[in-house]
Amino acid sequence: MKKVSILALLFILTGCVDLDQVILHPELKTAYFNGHPRQVENCLDSAALNRNLSLREDDPFSNGDKRFNLFRKDGEHIASIDDQAFGKDQTSVNFYYVRNDPDAFASITAMIEQCKKSLY
Repeated sequence: MKKVSILALLFILTGCVDLDQVILHPELKTAYFNGHPRQVENCLDSAALNRNLSLREDDPFSNGDKRFNLFRKDGEHIASIDDQAFGKDQTSVNFYYVRNDPDAFASITAMIEQCKKSLY
C-alpha cells in the first residue's frame, strides 16, 4: 500500500513540475572557433546580450571544462552550452537546445556567426 501511495504522489508531483526540454530532448549544434575558451565565452556572452538573452555559468565539468546555460528574457532555459579547448588557441562549443524551437536555433546560429567573425 505504501508503494502505491508513493507512486501516486510522484505522478501528481511530476504533473506540477515543468520538465526542462533542453535536458529531456535536446538537439545538438557544434561550432569551432579560433580563440581561447575565455575569448569565446566573452564573445558568446556579448552575442547573447545582443539578442536579449543571458548566458549564465553553470558548475564546471570534473575535468575543468566550463558549462553555461542560455536563457530568454522571461527566464526560459533554451540551451545548455559547454566548451573545451583543443589545439593551440582553438575552442569547440556544443550547444544543446530545445528541439523544434526555431527561435532558439536562430539565436544560436546568429551567436555562432557573430563570434566566428569577431574571432577570425
